Amino acid sequence: MNKYEGPRQFASTRPVIERGVSVAKEATKVAEHSLSSSLASMRELNGKLIDMSHANADAVFDLAHELASAQAPSDLAAIWSSHARRERKMMTTQVREPTLLEQKFASRSTDPFKRTFNEIFRHAAE
Repeated sequence: MNKYEGPRQFASTRPVIERGVSVAKEATKVAEHSLSSSLASMRELNGKLIDMSHANADAVFDLAHELASAQAPSDLAAIWSSHARRERKMMTTQVREPTLLEQKFASRSTDPFKRTFNEIFRHAAE
């Protein structure tokens, strides 16, 4: 057996290994991009939640101010009714916004993985 037979026998595996390394590097880049995108999305969602909390706190202080300035008991009922309508509208909006953001963020985070894994399986099938 010649000492050069071994490398020739395994020469065909080199392209496969190189392609595997290339795919792994690409998958790593996609994972880094996806994690970075997820972090940015989380920051955006946290900002939105802070804004919503701020709006809710403002609404409570507005209610307290309106109640304190009421002149008659009938004013209290009108103030409370108006506040309840505003709160219902704000709550509806506040429930919808994070849900839409979370769906957008989930899609944005998983799409790169889906594309990469589809490419990996496509290359593996070749």
